[in-house]
Amino acid sequence: MVARRGLWEWGVAAPLPGDTTGSAILVADDDRDVRTMLRTLLELDGHDVLEAADGDVAWRIIQQQELAVVVADVQMPGMDGLQICRKVRETRLPIKVIVYTAGMATEAEALKAGCDRYFLKTDPLPKLREAVRQYVSDRPN
Repeated sequence: MVARRGLWEWGVAAPLPGDTTGSAILVADDDRDVRTMLRTLLELDGHDVLEAADGDVAWRIIQQQELAVVVADVQMPGMDGLQICRKVRETRLPIKVIVYTAGMATEAEALKAGCDRYFLKTDPLPKLREAVRQYVSDRPN
């Protein structure tokens, strides 16, 4: 079981308009500050956010939870973000994978691994948030 964390536990989440039912998002990054920042922003958009500090834990969550989107760092302990992309595609799970990296892989490498979108950690965060919102709204109910 994965515990809810962050804004939800304090009862202060202010979701943006729109239906985000079934919009669980996994943030997989070994940097706690990055996970906290992304969790906070995505919870403000109304998403239920799970976290994983390494790729092996991320893969277990992907197999056990119904997720809409995975936001994965490339370089983390255990399975890396590109390996996660490959496994999601090999198993044909209906999950969108966004690679969010400090440049440890090129966009071409990430797309070849099967990611749906590629963002550098220096890219504007509203673009990442919009991609997540789009993937959640496009998801069949």
